[in-house]
Amino acid sequence: MANSNTAKDKVLEWVFKHLDFVFSILRIIKPNVVFKGNAIITRYEDVTEVLERDWVFQVPYAEKMEKVTNGSNFFLGMQDTEQYTRDVSNMRLTARRDDINNIIIPFVEKTCTEIIAASNGKMDVVQELTRVVPTRLIGEYFGTPGWNETEFTDAATNMFQYLFYPDDPEVEKKALDAAEKTRNYLDQAITERKAKRASRDDVLERCLKLQDAGMPGMTDIDIRNNFIGLIIGAIPTTSKCAAITLNHLFNNPELLVLAQQAARVDDDQKMIQFVQESLRLNAFAAGIKRVCAEDYVVAKGTLRSTKIPKGTIVLAATQSAMMDWRKITKPKEFRLDRPAYSYMHFGYGLHTCFGQYINLSQIPAIIKAVLKQNVLQRVSEMKVVEPFPVSLEIEFKK
Repeated sequence: MANSNTAKDKVLEWVFKHLDFVFSILRIIKPNVVFKGNAIITRYEDVTEVLERDWVFQVPYAEKMEKVTNGSNFFLGMQDTEQYTRDVSNMRLTARRDDINNIIIPFVEKTCTEIIAASNGKMDVVQELTRVVPTRLIGEYFGTPGWNETEFTDAATNMFQYLFYPDDPEVEKKALDAAEKTRNYLDQAITERKAKRASRDDVLERCLKLQDAGMPGMTDIDIRNNFIGLIIGAIPTTSKCAAITLNHLFNNPELLVLAQQAARVDDDQKMIQFVQESLRLNAFAAGIKRVCAEDYVVAKGTLRSTKIPKGTIVLAATQSAMMDWRKITKPKEFRLDRPAYSYMHFGYGLHTCFGQYINLSQIPAIIKAVLKQNVLQRVSEMKVVEPFPVSLEIEFKK
């Protein structure tokens, strides 16, 4: 039995290391696979079909989210209900899109410049920049800097891994310990702010103004739970995406030159495209998990038509969809002129990432700050402790 488990582990390890190859075979031979209560959907059209039908393919995060918040769900784990609409709408009133140009980008650029200027021309870009900047942005923009910068970042990372990656008892323990500490911190931060109102204009203050106005869904606990969900989604994702993008550019020197040219003339739109393409070719995750709420036939009327039984755990493989030549022209090529539909980094459909516009501003801004440096080079290969990069050492001439 031990040998059997070892063999299975080795096979799974190989599969995860070669997902692009595995997906490319599945897209041809068996685009929609159902096995032992699980399903994998690999073609672009079928992945979007799954993610568009949120009433059939439902989000599976409620149970874990309720453990993280100690009793309540967060809109990421909700179906399209009245509460979902209420909570998303409330947070859109407080985390406004026009803040991106007015608050977020200036803060990110200033913070990156200060961190890089304080270095000695050599730094671990993950530990000193890509993890630090989004955490400090949460402090400045949300009004919740955390009890300790490094521990706050680690807490968000552990909770993210617990929610979105396969079950692991050790990860769960770390995540739930981090969740308790985060809840206690946020409860205290909200209490302290209520005793000292209007000291600043940030997301927390705006939430309390909605509370003052009697807005439903804006109790202290509601505010705290929404903050937990947004913090989880903001810090580790930004760090990983920025590190992956930089690493891809270092792996491709000709692209690095082009990206540095764009950075030095502040071509922010092109910087976004460098990020989008790097992440398409080096996906953040294999896909998005859903639970099938009723018997359903994917790709009905086609040769790949597949019945998904009720209760099936479904992986909508966005990594595969973004490499499907039927929709993505020459998918193995790095191109800066692809249309927006080529990318699914922030999900698709009802549960598209709440912070996608912030992420598509913050990540390129971090990348740009690094790329502006002279004689830029990677010192050692990026180190990853799954599922996150933990080190990427670079050096440059100040």
